[in-house]
Formats: sequence, structure tokens, C-alpha cells
Amino acid sequence: MAAASSSRRLWVALSILLPAAVVGVQTWLRRWVSDDGFINVRVVLQLVAGNGPTYNLNERVEVGTSTLWLGFVTVGKLIAPWAEVGEVMVWLGTGFITLAMILLGLGGLHLVPVRSKVVLPLGTAALAGLTPFWDFGTSGLETSLTFCWIAACFWALARRWANRPRNPLPAWRPWPVAVLIGLGVLVRPDLALVSLVFGVMLLCQSERRIGGWFGAAGLALAIPVGYEVFRMGYYASLVPNTALAKANASVDQGLLYLGDYVMTYHLYIPVAIALALYVAGLATAGRERDGGLAALWLGPLLAAVIHAGFVISVGGDFMHARFLLPATVLLFAPVAVIGGAAWTRVAAVLTMVWALVAGLVLRPVLWNGMIVDERSYYAKFVPDAPGAMVIAENWSADVGFQLAQRAAKDLAAGRSYFVDITKPDDKLPTYDGEGVYVVINSLGIAGVGAGLDVTMVDPPSLGDPIGSRLVLPPDAEYRVGHAYKPVVWAIARYTAADVRPDDKALNDARATLACGDIPALIEAVSEPLTVQRFVSNIMLAPKLTMLRIPVDPAQARSAICR
Repeated sequence: MAAASSSRRLWVALSILLPAAVVGVQTWLRRWVSDDGFINVRVVLQLVAGNGPTYNLNERVEVGTSTLWLGFVTVGKLIAPWAEVGEVMVWLGTGFITLAMILLGLGGLHLVPVRSKVVLPLGTAALAGLTPFWDFGTSGLETSLTFCWIAACFWALARRWANRPRNPLPAWRPWPVAVLIGLGVLVRPDLALVSLVFGVMLLCQSERRIGGWFGAAGLALAIPVGYEVFRMGYYASLVPNTALAKANASVDQGLLYLGDYVMTYHLYIPVAIALALYVAGLATAGRERDGGLAALWLGPLLAAVIHAGFVISVGGDFMHARFLLPATVLLFAPVAVIGGAAWTRVAAVLTMVWALVAGLVLRPVLWNGMIVDERSYYAKFVPDAPGAMVIAENWSADVGFQLAQRAAKDLAAGRSYFVDITKPDDKLPTYDGEGVYVVINSLGIAGVGAGLDVTMVDPPSLGDPIGSRLVLPPDAEYRVGHAYKPVVWAIARYTAADVRPDDKALNDARATLACGDIPALIEAVSEPLTVQRFVSNIMLAPKLTMLRIPVDPAQARSAICR
């Protein structure tokens, strides 16, 4: 009996630790920081410098999608001030994704029959075979934290169910579970959908008392609501600026994004195997009439479908697979490790064979016009060595980085101008004769090269409070998440009034900026942050979040300046 128990422990240890080790090692070997990740780098540098959680000094705009990720990276930078922010990001990213794999295995273990002598990895093996899972373990983005949060919630719920007393606990006990579930919206706003499903799963394994439900809801919402009040007062917005700027693409493009991911890795193979195990798990829950167990099987599947459906509805993303990885983690969570009947071991072996082939052979195309293998694309700009893309200086060959560094030197020398990176020799006077303003398509590595004082303006409007509210016509064509707005609006805001006096579009844009709620928006994000300004911003946030401006200056002037 002791020998059997010892053998099972060995199987469990190998099943949990080996996939985690594979993912941790591959993530570290492919460590990098994407251009979007360098946007976060500049925000962290502003925070560490005491300038607040913003990108440009002259405006309070929330360009970071993940509040918690920025918080973790900032703390890491403060602990290790000698390290580059990118280095802190890859340390955290590798740690989070490795921890996610371990927590998935521990959570799935609670669903494995205790009598199973052999335990094998299935869901974690599938994840370990996906190269985008390795790539977005770092990248400077919050994706690894997303994996870790999902895994931690599933593990906490599975553990709570496995250790349930004879009488169900109130939904708020133990309180850290509810708090953890509520943090999803601070990992990524769209994870509020997943938090809702996890919350229902918590209720399914708890006593049916309204007081306990309200207690759990209060614990889950306390931190997110507190941050939302801060967001409204500081940024005068209900959502991050990125949510306003990234105009939705079509569902058709979203389906193409899904197809690109699924067919590249023949992902339908492990998904079909996992769904067969779902059927078996739900059958067991039905026989035992255990609502908590049924929720542990149905909840992650439902959350995966809901989140993937949301991603498809907004057109997916331009980064291959990235936005569908959270749904993949959710789908494989209940079957992270498996045991039981002989056929389940066959299913695990088949999944491991698929994972081996996928990890060694299957790769996406570099670029198809709308979707890009982001890491491979940016690897062309830096030396070919592990970790080379993490250090900002290694991007010195990038034209945007070079021009931004030049702008920083000009500002330090006392020069002032507005320049569009596509016309580097056409420098225009600024509206107040101070500062350097640079219009550039990508805010990432160029923003880091520019230092903290140069104002960077991006046509996709991730950091532009006016551009993010410009509405493109329905037939506009653009890469998903990168709807480029006309530079005339930036010229109208930041250049002297006598620049191009005969330009009708520019005159219309200037006039529009003085009409309606637009002056209130500009004041809300640029005036000094006093207590009065903070309170005023809270009151203005709903209206300013809903503000929309026609992208054509003439139409905007006609619609707003009445």
C-alpha cells in the first residue's frame, strides 16, 4: 500500500513539474519585450520617477491595459533599481507562467480520482506544446499574469471544493478566494467576464444564503471599485484609453483570427480529447449530484467560450494567437492532469505526442497582412541572441528609436518643435513655444528612446485622449487594433495658431477642439491634479468616456460646433 502511494506521488510530481519546467525553460530562452511591452516600460519609468501612472508628462492618459501588471513591474523595478525594466518584466513573466503551470496541475489534481495510481499531464502538456504560449510568457505584456490569475482562481476553487466540510461554507469563506476572483478586471478589463463565471462557480460550492453571496461580492469588488474611483478621478475615464482607441473590427476578421490559431497547430486534436474528458467528468458530477464538481467542469469551459467569443466579436488581434491564449488555458484547466480509466492514459499519451510535434515543428506564418508572428518579426531588428530584445539599447537600429533619441537631445538643448516622423525635416512651431512633440506610429521602443519629457503622439491613439475618441467611417480599413487617425488633429492641438492658415481641414480641427465637451476633456487630463480637479473628473468621467468625435474635421465641426 505504501509502495502504491509512493508511486502515485512520483507520478503526480512528474506530471505537474515536467510541463512547468518545459514552459519555464522555453519562455526564458525566448524572452523578449515587444514594442507594445515597451509602452509599459515608459509608464513604469514615469512611475519610478515620481511622475504618476501616465505615458506623457503633459496629459494623464491610461495607456496600460493591465493595472496589476504595471504594479508588479514597478515594485520589481524599485526592488532592483540596477536592472532595466525589460529585465524585470522577463523575470516576472517567466515566474508567472511557470507558477501558472504548477497551479493548473495542482488544481486539476483535485479532479483526479484518489484511487488513480497513474497520473499523467494532459492539459498542461497541450499548453507546453504551443509556441505562442512560450512567446507571450514574456513580451513585456500582462499575458503571463493572465495565465497565473486564471490558474490561481481555478486552483483555489478546486481546493475549496476538495476540502469542503459536511455543511457548505458561506460564499465569502475563505475570504482570499473571493478577493482573488475579483482581481480579474485589474489584470485585464475583459477578464471581468471570466471573473463573473468564477464567481458563479464559487456560489455553486457554497451555502445558499444571500448574506454570504453579498459578502463574497463585497470582497470581490472592493479593490476593483476602489481603483475605478481612482481611474475616474485621475484619468477622467471609466475605461483605459486603449479600450477607446482600439476600434472594433469585424466578426469575420475575428473568425479568421481563430482559424489562424487553430489550424496552425491543429488545435482541434487536443481540444477534442479534452472535451471527451469533460463528458466523463460531467457524468461523474451528475451521478454524484455534486453541483460544486459540475461547476468545476462547466465553469472553465463556459468562460473559455465567452472569452473567445468576445475576442472574435472585436476582430481578434494583430498578434498571432495572443488574445485566444486565456481561453486555451481555461479550456485545459480541468484536464491539466488526468487519471482513472485506461482510456484516459491513452488520451494523455496522444496529447503529449501532439504537443511534441507542435512544439518542434508547427509555426505560424511571419506576416499575412493582418496577423503577425510578433516575436519573429521584431527579432529581425535586434541581435540574434536570447534576451537581446529585452535591452532597449539593442533596438538602436530601429529608425523610430533613433529619431526619438534625437528629439530627446534637441529638447535637452532647449529646442522646441512639432514633427511628424514621416516628414522628419518639416518641424513646426509648438502652440506655446515649448516642448518637443513627435508623431510616430508606435509608442513602444521609440517612446523609451525619447526619454520621459518628449511628448509622443501616435496615430493609433493609444496615448492620445482626442484621437481615441475619433470615430472612423464603417468602411475604413485598418489592421486590427491599429486604426490610424489623421495627423491633422495632432497638428491642431500642438502647433502654433498661425501654422498653415489656409488649410481648411486644420482650421476645422482647431475650431472643433474648442467646441462641446472637448475643452472639458483637455482640461480634465492636463490641468494640475488638485482635490477639486479629482472630484470634478469623477463627475465628468461618464460623459467624457462616451464622447465621440467624427474623424473628418469638417463633419466634426458641423456636428459639435453648433
